[in-house]
Amino acid sequence: MHDFIERFLETSEQHYRSDVGPERLRAAAVEFQAGLQELMNRTVTATDASGYVEATVSLGGKLVRTYVSPHALRDLTAVDLAAVCVEAIAAARASAAETFQASVGDFPSRFADLDPADLIRRSKV
Repeated sequence: MHDFIERFLETSEQHYRSDVGPERLRAAAVEFQAGLQELMNRTVTATDASGYVEATVSLGGKLVRTYVSPHALRDLTAVDLAAVCVEAIAAARASAAETFQASVGDFPSRFADLDPADLIRRSKV
């Protein structure tokens, strides 16, 4: 996404005739990037099916926190504990992906293969 924004800004500066256009686009791109970063830092939490382990991940997929119930340490073997940890993290990442998709909708796919110059020529920006 960052590469697209940079390519967009470079191309837009070449194609805009006024001095104000590129600055407005740059400000919008910076605001968009900040919003995207804020979104990626939001977190979601999920547990494994048994409720022994709770995992929190950012919408970017980074593991932020895990909580292992004291009952898990008593009831599970090391192999089983590892499995429920993996399950909780996978559930949290799946939830993060759903939340991210719901937040951005189809925005990334609409712009994935577009050339910024085409957007400017068609005045869709």
